[in-house]
Formats: sequence, structure tokens, C-alpha cells
Amino acid sequence: MITAIKYGLVLGVIVAALGFVLGMLGLHTNEMAPMSFVIVVIIINALIVVLAVRRLASTSNWVQQVRNGLVLGLVAAAIVFLGSWLMTAIVFPNYYAEFAEAARARAVAEGMTAEEIVAAVELVTGTPVGSAFQGALGTVITSVVVAAIAGIFNRADKS
Repeated sequence: MITAIKYGLVLGVIVAALGFVLGMLGLHTNEMAPMSFVIVVIIINALIVVLAVRRLASTSNWVQQVRNGLVLGLVAAAIVFLGSWLMTAIVFPNYYAEFAEAARARAVAEGMTAEEIVAAVELVTGTPVGSAFQGALGTVITSVVVAAIAGIFNRADKS
């Protein structure tokens, strides 16, 4: 259990740090950067869970591996939630306004109608709590699913 917590701390800190880098560099206004961020974070999440499951394989059956993934994910999710909220509510309070304005400018440049522009802006409009919750939930789900899959191949009672 301690190992899962340690890996969760590492995952949470890495994801939160990457989020701050995204904001500091102003990449959140880039059309592809936020989606690329999500993809990179999912890959990092999966890698860290696989490493944790392998490390715990000698003493864990499949159910324990899934539980390890859940614990890891919950620990990381707490840090991800706090980091995301802190970044978008306190450190970069204009984060979502800038993101929405960039989406509006892209829609205007593409010659979209007024309704399409409104829809494009609504699509990227978020709140600090909502976004933080989505990141935390995604972290937990990814961790459990990856642990369940990796646990099939890495467990103490493997036949």
C-alpha cells in the first residue's frame, strides 16, 4: 500500500507540474496543446501505474493490483485536483477567459457563423472546479483500468 501511495504522489506532482508549465507558457490558448496535454498525461499515468503494478507483483494478486491502482489513482487525483484548481483559479485566473477568446478568434478566422462561434466558445468554456474534477476523475479511472489490465500479467498468483 505504501508503494502505491508513493507512486500516486509522483504521478500527481508530475501532472500538476505539467499543468503549470502549460499555463506558464501560455499554451492553453493553442488549439492543440490542451488535447496533447491530456494525451501525454494519460500516457504518463499508464506508465506509472504499470511500474507500480510490476513493483508490487510479487506480493499482490489481481484484486490487490486493482486496489493498488485505485489507491495510486486516488492519491494522484487529490494532487491533480488541487493543482488544477490552484492553477486556474488562483495563479492564472484568466485561464478560461483566454482559452475561450483563443477559440473565438480561431472560429472567426475560419469564417464561422455567429452561432458556430458561440458553439465553439461554449465547447471550451470551463470552470476551475469542473476542470479539476474532470482531471481527478480521469486520473482515477485511468489508474484503475490500467492496473486491472497490467495486473493480469503482473501478479503473485499468476498461473
